[in-house]
Amino acid sequence: MKKFLLLLGFSLLAIIFQIIIAPWLSIQNIKPDFVLILVMFVALFRGRVFGQLYGFGIGMIIDIIGIGSFFGLSALSKTVAGFLAGYFKNRRNRFNHITFYSINVLVIFIHFAIFFLINFKSTDYGTQFILLRYVLPETIFTSIIFILLDYIFSIESY
Repeated sequence: MKKFLLLLGFSLLAIIFQIIIAPWLSIQNIKPDFVLILVMFVALFRGRVFGQLYGFGIGMIIDIIGIGSFFGLSALSKTVAGFLAGYFKNRRNRFNHITFYSINVLVIFIHFAIFFLINFKSTDYGTQFILLRYVLPETIFTSIIFILLDYIFSIESY
């Protein structure tokens, strides 16, 4: 019960950060995804199945309250991210820092690629434009915050 309440508290905090802090940190409409960062941490500590279920659940909440765009798109992209990040549960010590963070940056990139390529499917934007204008900048911004938070609050030692 204590773990559930702690996760619920962090979930509410991530959603509040996404609603209030992310627009304030926005640089030309590029903002970090605090909810994705939480999904990644949950998946890294609890594994693939829990990570994807948590990603789906919080993604649906985001879509319901209107932070996402198409209904179910946040749930889809965060489910994939939760699954991929959860694959590396208990494997952190097998990698050096650069490899571990590169893998996580790749997971964040895949999340944003799914999200933005589906989101802009019906527009005249080309794939290259979407990747360079939205996916890459959001990946970099979110990855920097993920790495900083992981470095500051990391429980596991190398």
